[in-house]
Amino acid sequence: MVTRTLIAVGALLLLGACELPGSVSGCHAQIDWVNFIQVGSTRYIAGPEATTVLQESDLGEVVAKVKFKVSGNVCDPGYKVKDGDAAFLDVGTPIYLVKGHAQGDQLASRFNGGILVYRAMH
Repeated sequence: MVTRTLIAVGALLLLGACELPGSVSGCHAQIDWVNFIQVGSTRYIAGPEATTVLQESDLGEVVAKVKFKVSGNVCDPGYKVKDGDAAFLDVGTPIYLVKGHAQGDQLASRFNGGILVYRAMH
């Protein structure tokens, strides 16, 4: 009896893993995100000039934290970016003011072992 039950459960698991012909599942679109963060209604982009190396002492107060990482999680090309979204930063990553710069100009965050500058899109 136990053997039949195990076979039945195994068959159900295998059938559940199969797609029906013509069904659509998963993400089939590939989006090449630019490295951005969205804080409020302003989008900040890490551009070629982001090679400027910042030190910890250049960071001001935390103005936001990433709420959602779009890369690997969004496959709809029509997705509307929201406050707290970031292309590649993990959820919870702090976003800092850069000392000597207004929030409307640039922000910074730790990324890939360094501190990256994100400039506001005007």
